[in-house]
Formats: sequence, structure tokens, C-alpha cells
Amino acid sequence: MHVTSRLTALRHSDLSTNLCSTTSITPNSTVPPLLKPFTMSNLPFTASEIRLATLGLVSIAALLPILYAFWPGKKQTSNQDIRIQTFNTFLESYSTLRPEALTCLASPDFSHAVLPLSLNLPSRTLAPFQQHATQVFSLFSSFCLLPIPNGADEAIHFSPDTDTVIAHCKMGGKVNAQSEMGGVLGLEEWWTECVLFVRMSEDGKRIVEVREFVDSKKAEELRLRLSAVFE
Repeated sequence: MHVTSRLTALRHSDLSTNLCSTTSITPNSTVPPLLKPFTMSNLPFTASEIRLATLGLVSIAALLPILYAFWPGKKQTSNQDIRIQTFNTFLESYSTLRPEALTCLASPDFSHAVLPLSLNLPSRTLAPFQQHATQVFSLFSSFCLLPIPNGADEAIHFSPDTDTVIAHCKMGGKVNAQSEMGGVLGLEEWWTECVLFVRMSEDGKRIVEVREFVDSKKAEELRLRLSAVFE
């Protein structure tokens, strides 16, 4: 038993020695490619080429915000947003029933026209439009202008070629029966519809022209109801 154990121990010792000598890596041995550490010297580029590429990437990153700001699509979107905001403010001013609020965004050369031409209503500049608004507002205790969306849920449209915002709107409100004109109208509420064509100034913050294409039948009905007041 003692001799057998001795022989077994020697065999194990020889096997371990052979394995270690087989797998050991000497300082002069060649390291397999997969075991080589990654260093910048392994890249197929010179240091100057790497510096130049890095500088180019930094320059592009710095220019991206400027390019984005001046990109044509971005500029058009920004212009559209400004004009639609001005248009919405104009619509909201109707609910104040104050002519001064209605015309606060009007340009000095403002004009207002009611269409179709068959109604024979005069075109108005700023001061006559304020007087007209005063008469209309005296009819109501509350009034609003509401864009009507189409099938795609788009109620307001912008034409960049003409700087014009277009919307099909429902307009009207509760009649002020306490006023002279409201009492003559003889109704609790009055509603009609129109299509507004609102042309903006160059910066989109002022209203230059309003063309209001109204329901001619309702407009004639209103005129007949109020004819006694104007005669």
C-alpha cells in the first residue's frame, strides 16, 4: 500500500509540472491576438489624424444648434406659431365685448370687409370698425367666436404665401335684452357662422386685414330685425 501511494503521488506531481510548463507564458513568448490589451497604438490611425477627427466632431456639435435655429422648416413652423397665436388672441378678444380689446392687435392700416359683396356692406378702416364693433357688442351679454374643426380636427389653417390665417367659425351668444338693440332683436340667443381670412403683418404680431365671409341669409335676417333701430 505504501509503494502504491508513493507511485500515485509521483505521477500527480509529474502531471502538474507538465501542465504548468505547457501553459506558462514567458516574457519572450508571443501573446495570442485575442489576449492583447486594447491601446490607442493598436488603431490604424496616427495621433494627428485622431486629433483632427475629434476637432471636427466638436465643431459639428457646436454648430448643430445654430443650424437647427436657421433650418427653413423650423423657421416656417415658428412663423406659423406666432401668427396662429395672434389669431387666437384676436378671437378671444371678442368675448370681452370691448372694441378696444378687439382692435388692440390691429395695425395702423387695418381694414375689415364683410363678404359676400352682394350684402353691399362697406369696407371699414380702424376707427369705423371700432364703431361697428360697439354696435354689435351692445346686442349681447356674452359673445364668442369658436373655430369649427374639420374631419382631421384642424380648425385653423395658415397660408404662408399670403401670411393669412383662415378659420371656419361659429359666432354668437346670449342677447342682452336690457339694451335697446337687444330688446328689438327679440331673441334669447343669436348664432351664425363665418369664414375668417386674417392677414398678418410681416412679423406676425399685428393684424393688417380681416375679411369676414358670413352666412348671407342670417346676415339679412339680422339686418331686417334691427332695421327699425337704424331708420
